[in-house]
Amino acid sequence: KIGAGSSFTLPKYAGPRPADGIHRNIYVFAGKTASIDGMALNSTKRVKVRPDMDVTIDAGSGPVDVLVLQGRDIGEKVVQRGPFVMSTPDEIRQATLDYQRTEFGGWKFNSDSVVQGRDRPRFMTYADGQVEERPR
Repeated sequence: KIGAGSSFTLPKYAGPRPADGIHRNIYVFAGKTASIDGMALNSTKRVKVRPDMDVTIDAGSGPVDVLVLQGRDIGEKVVQRGPFVMSTPDEIRQATLDYQRTEFGGWKFNSDSVVQGRDRPRFMTYADGQVEERPR
């Protein structure tokens, strides 16, 4: 979280291996305005930035929430279908069959229907029971 009118500088990658092959993404997922190295963002957005340079994230007139993800490719084949990500099409087929057979441990409810109505805003329930709703 970066407070209104504040900034945060994400330092360049300084790990033991070269920065080649590292991907760095900044996700602005809450807040009205922000800028990354002077580039204005007016909505929720992902920005891919270079890992070998410092990056400054500025909050605008209100606070912003950001998530930084950084890493190297895993160096092997990746196959994705629906929610499943595996290394081969055969593994995807097996995961799909396993899900259809067991629902990965079963579903404790009597129905597969959506638990809350589609008109309810996105929300999060914390371990202490506090509920936070994301404004629309």
